[in-house]
Amino acid sequence: MGKLRFPSNDLSRRIITEVDFEARLEGFALRERSGPIPVIMYRFEEVVTLLNDPHPRLDFNELETWIRKTMRDKELADQIAEAVRKESSDQNRSLRIKELMKERLDQCKTLI
Repeated sequence: MGKLRFPSNDLSRRIITEVDFEARLEGFALRERSGPIPVIMYRFEEVVTLLNDPHPRLDFNELETWIRKTMRDKELADQIAEAVRKESSDQNRSLRIKELMKERLDQCKTLI
């Protein structure tokens, strides 16, 4: 898994922009005393924020599909799919996916 290529201006705009209600992504932040707290995400950056949580819960296959179809970022989706296959635990998968998504977000913010 190498570095991501720099995105186009069009891809950068899609990643920075909020998606419609129908295209939202749902996950959970796990808390010791209260259990799972639902997190509804409309922006790519909100997904990165959830992944920064100490105990994020996301369906990685759903995330990969969301990146591929909603964000239309094939390269990042392929890298996420590879991380899901190669990493040995959900914690390692979360860390690797967070790194990839943070890298893409930083690239897009540089362009916009």
